[in-house]
Amino acid sequence: MQRQVHYTADLLQSLQQSIHRLRNEAEELREQLETNGADETTGAKGQISRLEQLIRECQKVERLLAEQSTEFARLLKSEHELDLVAARAAVELGLSRLRAALAPELLLE
Repeated sequence: MQRQVHYTADLLQSLQQSIHRLRNEAEELREQLETNGADETTGAKGQISRLEQLIRECQKVERLLAEQSTEFARLLKSEHELDLVAARAAVELGLSRLRAALAPELLLE
């Protein structure tokens, strides 16, 4: 289970970095096309339009990945908290058994 959790976290992080790089490259290309002059003869306006759409899609995916990463982190935290609650209950049970076992000896002294 722990291995799967780390694999999923690594996958989310890798995907997030790839989308971020793609968006940055698309923004740089858009700037180059705008700088070099976007006219209908070169088809640059159409390319700029497609790049802007790609950039918007990248931003949507980045937002979704950020939300998923946050949710994933919250789930991991709550999973560890549940483990701590279970561990505390086990320790308390052990201590109560130990007290019960020692109580007769304490009464004899």
